[in-house]
Amino acid sequence: MAIAAEKRAITGGNGRARYRLLYLLKRSYTVAKLGLDDVVREHGLSASDFTLLSFLRQLEPCSAADLARAQNVTPQATTQQVAQLKAKQLVVSEASPVNRRISLITMTPLGRARLAEVSKQARRLEDEMMAGLSDAERTALIGLLGRMIETVEHKENEDADVG
Repeated sequence: MAIAAEKRAITGGNGRARYRLLYLLKRSYTVAKLGLDDVVREHGLSASDFTLLSFLRQLEPCSAADLARAQNVTPQATTQQVAQLKAKQLVVSEASPVNRRISLITMTPLGRARLAEVSKQARRLEDEMMAGLSDAERTALIGLLGRMIETVEHKENEDADVG
């Protein structure tokens, strides 16, 4: 019953979209962000800490510049965030054996454990948000959102090449 009411609210009852895509994305983002903020706060982290640790898990060992590029943020912001995570004993850095001027960042065992717990709770949050969707709809939604991001990023790169 609640799903039908939500569908009517979103479509206006006539099957046509009542709200614009950007509104729905913003509303979904707000719900997700508030939920994620609650989860990460329980573990002494911010959402951006969680993001950095998630990228670090995939890239480590890596430089702050590598992390910045992966997250699409400035190297200065990443360096500052890495320093904060070092203070919490979640990451360490050491000079690269290839180029001593570059520090390679890795996660500590505590950082891995913290990331694993937050990731588990974040997955539960995602599951709650998509509870009304079938497995096929979940897969389609994630695929479509991913394609939208790729399209926008491709256009941004093309615009940058032209400028």
